[in-house]
Amino acid sequence: MSDEKELTPEERLVEWMGLIAGFPDTKGHPDWMTSTHPHLTLHSTAMPGTAPGVHHPTATFAFTVPPSHANGLNNLHGGAAASLFDYTTSLSLALVARPGAWQHLGVSRTLNVTYLRPVPVGTHVLVECEVVAAGRVLSALRGTIRRRSDGAILVVCEHQKFNTDPPPAKM
Repeated sequence: MSDEKELTPEERLVEWMGLIAGFPDTKGHPDWMTSTHPHLTLHSTAMPGTAPGVHHPTATFAFTVPPSHANGLNNLHGGAAASLFDYTTSLSLALVARPGAWQHLGVSRTLNVTYLRPVPVGTHVLVECEVVAAGRVLSALRGTIRRRSDGAILVVCEHQKFNTDPPPAKM
């Protein structure tokens, strides 16, 4: 990763996406998230006070459901939705990363996903990810998958993480 002092919050997030997209194919088995990248783009970011109604750091991603992420009914597979939330809500922590806290995006403690409506293959959605709280050790994140055409909420999640960063060096 680049020197965190040089990057804006959005630039840190984009750098993480590029890093993960470039994970090597290991013995013919690419990292699962790399298969998501052709279908996932950063749509927008917002920080508290930058727009009306923005109370938490937020990253929104655009995603189109590919056939490779479908279940037998040709809808977004529940496990694929959970993985998508795990990845995108974790990326949102790049918006608040600082030395000793969240620069490595932490590890998951809990990930609760509620499926409200099916998400058919080919559906264009927005994945909205909020950093509800990010302390020195723990964070609480929230995710919402909305149909892009009408804003209908399709899937929601609550994600808690533990910070694994080493403490910042003392001078």
